[in-house]
Amino acid sequence: MKEEMRKILQMVEQNKITVEEAEKLLDVMVPDEEEVQTAPAASESIQGKFLRVRVTEHGEQKVQVNVPLSIVEVGLKIGMQVGPQFVPEMEGLKNIDFGELMEAIRQGATGKLVEVKDGDEEVEIYVD
Repeated sequence: MKEEMRKILQMVEQNKITVEEAEKLLDVMVPDEEEVQTAPAASESIQGKFLRVRVTEHGEQKVQVNVPLSIVEVGLKIGMQVGPQFVPEMEGLKNIDFGELMEAIRQGATGKLVEVKDGDEEVEIYVD
């Protein structure tokens, strides 16, 4: 986490983000004391689970990415707070309740989230 904080400070120093934007990022990274007490239970319920992305072409696997859900959760929090400022197209994602999705996963939901097929190409995203 220390390295991420350093990067945020460097972005402020280089005028890539404002101090207010840095505060938002840091708030996401360093939860309030009240949140710290509940965080272990939440992270334990997704510990050992992965978000998996698999891309196949002509029946041959081309890409497989496995990301721990604990990392996905942090990335979603940061990305949804500051992402639209840097990538305006992300505005459309504001109506998606990613917190609800993460809660479902904490409650035990697993399996395929998304499957996209286009001819001989296929992308699958799932949790296990």
